[in-house]
Amino acid sequence: MEFTDAQLAEQPVGYWTGAVRTAVVHYINDRLGELGLTQPHWWAIYQLGESGRRLTRGELLTLVSQQRPYVELSALEPAVDDLLGDRRFDVDEAGRLGLTEAGTALRDRVMVLLPEVRARIHDGVSDEDYVLVVKVLRRMLANIGGDTGFDRAG
Repeated sequence: MEFTDAQLAEQPVGYWTGAVRTAVVHYINDRLGELGLTQPHWWAIYQLGESGRRLTRGELLTLVSQQRPYVELSALEPAVDDLLGDRRFDVDEAGRLGLTEAGTALRDRVMVLLPEVRARIHDGVSDEDYVLVVKVLRRMLANIGGDTGFDRAG
């Protein structure tokens, strides 16, 4: 259904932001699922790989929460367990997690997939329009006292 600009101006932002969030997360998880992953798996793999060193579970959880403040850490614990069970992560005698060769290979496969995922989500949306939408949403968030400091993509 097409709406006039006047009709769109009256529609609730909560509906549209919620609908977009739900659909985007579903799409991303479907695409990651092709590789046997979910977003929490990916966040753990990515942050461990980007750290360039072994991390304790607590350090990894802290790092993910700093980079992705919207992440429920309760979803990350089982993902770390899965990655250990699938031998994508290993743990050394000091209890520090590291990426295995299989984990590194999986990370590399996801890094190829992500631009394709982003392109599909952004299809038909210019960078200028996208920036405008983000600016408008940040302004609305600021208007109600929300945190507009998020500065990491993904």
